[in-house]
Amino acid sequence: MTITRGSTALLLLDLQRDFLDPGGVYARHGLPVERLRGIIPAVERVAHQSRAAHVPIFASKFTIYTSPGGAPLGLDHIVKARPFLLQEGFRLRDPGRELIPELPRPDYELDKPRFSAFHGTPLEVLLRSLGIDTVVLTGIVTHGGVEATARDAMIRDFSVVILEDCVAAFDEELHLASLRGMGIYLTVMDSAAYLRALAPLSPRGT
Repeated sequence: MTITRGSTALLLLDLQRDFLDPGGVYARHGLPVERLRGIIPAVERVAHQSRAAHVPIFASKFTIYTSPGGAPLGLDHIVKARPFLLQEGFRLRDPGRELIPELPRPDYELDKPRFSAFHGTPLEVLLRSLGIDTVVLTGIVTHGGVEATARDAMIRDFSVVILEDCVAAFDEELHLASLRGMGIYLTVMDSAAYLRALAPLSPRGT
């Protein structure tokens, strides 16, 4: 992979407290968040080195909008899999909706109401305005938000790179199947390869 200054953006997908923290809504309802937390050190390295190389960083935050009475809006497919989201999690102004503290502050935060970071957000407008043609994806969940964002990016003629040690899912089989399927159409590499490509753009010693 070759990175040209100004052509590449890093996307941090849904790396939020409610997904990842031991006290977040997913952990409180028995989901194995430790599987997801395993990618945090690699994502942290990638994000900090991207910042040093002046690669724009976008972070999506899965957001549940509600009716005046508090009912989730338009999320029947997600609530079917995670019924507890009917009552709590990812609401505006909830601490659990915020990004995990290990990450640097992104250049752009996107409130994301669906799986894809392109749906219902200004992501495409911002990428086009910055002259970005390549997006590097990290985050969760591999076969959910990551894959949906990757496919939407390809439809929009962006080049897509997925860092395989910077994405995760609760189900390892689905995680691996998603990477295999997407690898036919886009680039899948590990974070070490990305950081090597980034090195010429980074100040010495970082």
